[in-house]
Amino acid sequence: MFSLVYRSVAMPEFTLDQIQEMLIKAQENNRTLRITGCLLYHQGEFIQYLEGNQYRVLTLFDKIKADPRHKNVELLSYEEREDRVFSSWDMAYENFYGENAQITHLKLLVEEYLDENIVHADNHPAGAAFWNTVGTLLAARPSV
Repeated sequence: MFSLVYRSVAMPEFTLDQIQEMLIKAQENNRTLRITGCLLYHQGEFIQYLEGNQYRVLTLFDKIKADPRHKNVELLSYEEREDRVFSSWDMAYENFYGENAQITHLKLLVEEYLDENIVHADNHPAGAAFWNTVGTLLAARPSV
């Protein structure tokens, strides 16, 4: 199992409706490729965690880097791991607007990760990069 984490900046003209359309296509494609993960969007920035077969994940990442709907694509981390973190999510998505079950679940996962940060950081650098960045986004998120 291979995983990677990246962040990028959405182009200003990339609307929330267009992001939703992109997500539907990504979920279908990822299901076919057996890639799972999580895509987060907050104040014009994306952070995405992808996991699956290394060749397929890296091929998808090459396509993502070439996508003109965002810029400043930055690979934060990657790793080989034993199992999936998002095994039941073709591609979870959260735009950090309002409370819902998925954001509550992410908050719990982040809190659990941050409580055990020392254990995870050495063993899973991609996970560490993802959860630390998500924790930063959640901490900066205004209360609704």
